[in-house]
Formats: sequence, C-alpha cells, structure tokens
Amino acid sequence: MIDESSSKKDGVTTDTADESEVDEEQERGAVEVDENVEQSAEISRDTDDSASLETQLEELKEALLRSQADVQNVRRRAERDIENAHKYAIEKFIKDLLAVLDSMERALELAATTDGFDMAMLEGTQMTHKLLLDTVSRHGVEVVDPAGERFDPQQHEAMSMVESEGQEPNTVTAVMQKGYKLEGRVIRAAMVVVTKPKAN
Repeated sequence: MIDESSSKKDGVTTDTADESEVDEEQERGAVEVDENVEQSAEISRDTDDSASLETQLEELKEALLRSQADVQNVRRRAERDIENAHKYAIEKFIKDLLAVLDSMERALELAATTDGFDMAMLEGTQMTHKLLLDTVSRHGVEVVDPAGERFDPQQHEAMSMVESEGQEPNTVTAVMQKGYKLEGRVIRAAMVVVTKPKAN
C-alpha cells in the first residue's frame, strides 16, 4: 500500500512537473512572440522614422534652394538698380538742359533766315551748339529727329495729321520739336506732324 501510494504520489509529482514544463515552454514561446512583435514594431518604427527624415531632408533641401534663388534674384535686382542709378543719374539735369538746346536751335534757325545777321555771331552760336550736343552725347544722350521715318508712338508724339499723296500714311513729314533719349530711354518724345490716308 505504501508502495502504491508513493507511486501515486510520484505520478502526481511527475504530472505536475510535466505541466509546469509545458507552462514554462508556453511562457517562453509567448515571450519570444512578444520580443518578435516588439522587434518588428521597432523595425517598422525605424522605417517610418527614416522615411519621415528623408522627407524632411528633401523639404529642407528645397527650402535651401529656394532661399538661395531668392538671394540671387535680390542681388541681381540690386545690381540692376545700381546700374540704372548710374546710367540715369543725370536725367533731371539733361531734361533741364533741353530747353537751352531748343533755344539755341531756334536762334540758329532765325539767324539763317534773317538778312544782314552777323556771320561771326552765327558761327560762334553754331560752334557752341555743336559743342553742347557733343558734350551731352558723350554722356549717353542722343537726338531723336525722325523726319521722313515711320511714326513710332514710343518715341514720337503726333501733334497733327495731314493728308499726303507723295508719302505713305503714318510717316513723319515734319518735326516741330526734336526728341531725346538717355541711354536708350526716351526722356522727351519728338513732337511731329504725321501723314494720314487721303479722304475719298
């Protein structure tokens, strides 16, 4: 009896030992599964983090390129403004000087049509007028005298229109007042008379 009971006790112990081993294996398996899940979660987190970092890096690169382009545009604009300031710094002075040129031209026209005008005075005035024109042309001023040319509204101002058989329509027949440009920019449009088609 003692043997049977002891063997029964041993059987119970063995069964219990087997159950505890199974439990340990299940726990170990569960722990391994948990570790695998955590590792895969970390890998996906790392992948997400690296993808977001790459996106941020690309955005920062684009922002840097845009800011560099903006700086370059500002620099170019500033250089152009400085260049224009140098080119057109004397514009106001030249505009004021145009009245003097106009007066000298009228005086020369009057002297040429007046009988008995002092020739020495005429020659002196012509030389002074030429000297003044040469001086302003050295500073980028050019005369717009479009007689016989096609009318250009960018450079000419039509004061009147006349019918003409001998010339094409929109041709400048007479210049009432010469125009002037400074470095290619019109500072005063030429006042002109323009032809128009003959009325039927």
